[in-house]
Amino acid sequence: VSGHASNDPELMAQIRQAPPVPTTSIYSKSDGVVAWRCSVNEPSPLAENIEVQASHIGLGVNPIALYPLADRLAQPDGAWEPFEPKGARRWFYRTPKGAE
Repeated sequence: VSGHASNDPELMAQIRQAPPVPTTSIYSKSDGVVAWRCSVNEPSPLAENIEVQASHIGLGVNPIALYPLADRLAQPDGAWEPFEPKGARRWFYRTPKGAE
């Protein structure tokens, strides 16, 4: 549809790079539609990945997915910090050090 070949190595390498701005990927291994490996970024000082348990459609209404989203959006410009769930919330999130 886009006119690009899906097997273009140069395009795939470009897509795999995180944007040059703070980036958080909230993904689910049980998504069922999007392969989770396509949803994670290489961790860096400006990129993180947060795994949640949710279906593809459920990500948009799941409080476990919405909480880190709200937390990310509440950060002031220029003061990005990685997601750090506190207290009992830490039991609900996995923040891997690298793509599995």
